[in-house]
Amino acid sequence: MGVTISTHNGSAVAREHNVRNYKVVSKEPHIDLNGLHETWIDEPVRQAYERLFGEAVAEYNAKQSRPERRISSYYNDICKDKKKHPVYEMIIGIYGKNEDGTSICSAEQGKEIMREFVDTWKQRNPNLALIGAYYHADEEGEPHVHLDYIPVAHGYSRGLQTQTGLVKALEEQGITKTGKETAQILWEKQENDYLTALCESAGLTVNHPRAEGRMHLDTQTLKLKTRAEQLEQTVSSYDRQIRQIEDKTAVATTQLADINSQITEKNAELQNLSNLKTNISGMYDEIDRFKADKKSIPFSKRVSVDEKQLDEIIKLAKQGLSERTKNYQLVSKMRDMIPKEAHKSKLKERDDEISSLKEKVGQYNHIKRAIYNLNLVPQVNEELHRMQREEQEQSRSSEREQQTQQKKKSSPKR
Repeated sequence: MGVTISTHNGSAVAREHNVRNYKVVSKEPHIDLNGLHETWIDEPVRQAYERLFGEAVAEYNAKQSRPERRISSYYNDICKDKKKHPVYEMIIGIYGKNEDGTSICSAEQGKEIMREFVDTWKQRNPNLALIGAYYHADEEGEPHVHLDYIPVAHGYSRGLQTQTGLVKALEEQGITKTGKETAQILWEKQENDYLTALCESAGLTVNHPRAEGRMHLDTQTLKLKTRAEQLEQTVSSYDRQIRQIEDKTAVATTQLADINSQITEKNAELQNLSNLKTNISGMYDEIDRFKADKKSIPFSKRVSVDEKQLDEIIKLAKQGLSERTKNYQLVSKMRDMIPKEAHKSKLKERDDEISSLKEKVGQYNHIKRAIYNLNLVPQVNEELHRMQREEQEQSRSSEREQQTQQKKKSSPKR
């Protein structure tokens, strides 16, 4: 009886599966975690791309005057290219059972044959950079080897002078399309013939399936299982991400509802303050109209005012004038504080300030009625003007004192 061999080539590469990453293989039931597996070659793909194409990328970028045309990651660019694959993989294996169920080719003999296939790879394929070689004897079926490689071609007229491209790489090795057989098919036959020669030199008889190009059933089953497990892992990862997003969305929705409620409360308070300021502005307008029309107000010769009453009215007027600017600043300050403050203690302070402001409005109304009823507009206006002059003088005096202190601080010490 003879053995059958497989040299299946494809673009599906699973490095974590090949190096036996426990997080991956622990979920793959067809793998014996205590079985034999060996890593003969293992170079991370990004590191390999830097080694193979880094110099070509640097030369290309040096010629570009526009920054947007420079290549930051050639590997990322190839991954985005729908017509190219960053890495290819060939799986080789030697299969066959005796009538008693034992393997025709022993595990040790098969391992030696496949190791020689790997060791001579570079001699046969100088343009196919081998970055991974993984021996697996821990899966269902016969032992096999995964070979990961990157095609490297030279002499491009556009873009990098050295690029990845399987057809051009094989062309540099002297393999081109012939009739209906592509360069890749011819190359796979070459590799199949070489593995056949190795088996025959070891005393094995190799049987070839009659249908050319047919993939070995064991290898096909292996690839399908591996792909199915990869898809299952991907779906599981997506499910976890979806649950995390749903949890975050629920929390964000609750927070948004609280924020909207606070905004509604603050807008209501802000509207109340705005109305209050409008009322105060209207009161000031009325007082100004009284001042403007003071000549038309009829004064009666028979009106008499007690001296104490007059002093009390003037005292209230003084208080009203000194508080006028402060209350405008208070309203403006409260408008700024309302959308920013959120603590209950701050809200209570603002409520107290609002109550105080309402009391002052009541005092202003009292002053307005007293001035109107007693016809004391001229006297009050005169007193207000005097107080304004005093306040202006105090302000100028304070500014002069500050300027003097600043000059003293800035003057050099002797």
